[in-house]
Amino acid sequence: MRQYLSDIKSPFHIYNRGVDKRVTFNVHPEYCRFLLLMWISRIGRPSPHITRERTVKAVVEKILHGEEPEAIIFEKEHDPLVGFVSWTLMPNHFHFLLVSLVDGGISKFMQKLSNAYTKYFNALHERSGSLFQGPFQSIEVKDEEYLNHLSRYIHLNPTELVEANWKKEGIKNWKNMQKHLKTYPWSSYPDFIGKRNSLLVDRKLVSELLNVSFDEIGAREYQKFVNQWLAKDLDFIENYTLE
Repeated sequence: MRQYLSDIKSPFHIYNRGVDKRVTFNVHPEYCRFLLLMWISRIGRPSPHITRERTVKAVVEKILHGEEPEAIIFEKEHDPLVGFVSWTLMPNHFHFLLVSLVDGGISKFMQKLSNAYTKYFNALHERSGSLFQGPFQSIEVKDEEYLNHLSRYIHLNPTELVEANWKKEGIKNWKNMQKHLKTYPWSSYPDFIGKRNSLLVDRKLVSELLNVSFDEIGAREYQKFVNQWLAKDLDFIENYTLE
């Protein structure tokens, strides 16, 4: 691996799904709430002022387009716990590639995020109990080749919504898949290909870990890398996908 990994910390692949494989993100406001909590849980907790769906949506739009939210929507308690390398949210599960910025940062972050979203979801749907299947699953990523394939796998996950059997049978309609991935808002892929400038991607970490540059050439190269996915790439990481 590059020296940066030993200087900072190795990234971790974080995964969790809804209990009994239930849907955890039903509608747009629920995705927005989770993204907001992703950003806030790094540094503190949500302010009581954040209650209206319209407000949450507006704040998330700012976050996804590189604008710092107003301080009124959160209470800062500490420096950032984690740095985001890549992520994807799916209807019943999510994938993160995270680097801990403090001792125990990932565990602290995931506990805050899961608890806050579960509390919101349970109140909204008048239910109680666990929402996710245990705390979370994680695996340390020490191999550079695995890391590169994993970032691609995370960003390809939304393909399942248009081609359910893509992992076993390959991608049938690449043109349709490319359009879908570029416009899928619940993923860091648009940031990697220059379509967005989200605060939920640590560009320094991405550049050091994946050798990805956030310019026109880098965006084109990363898109080409994703489009070169083959079934054998999934075979390479199948013991590490946590699913």
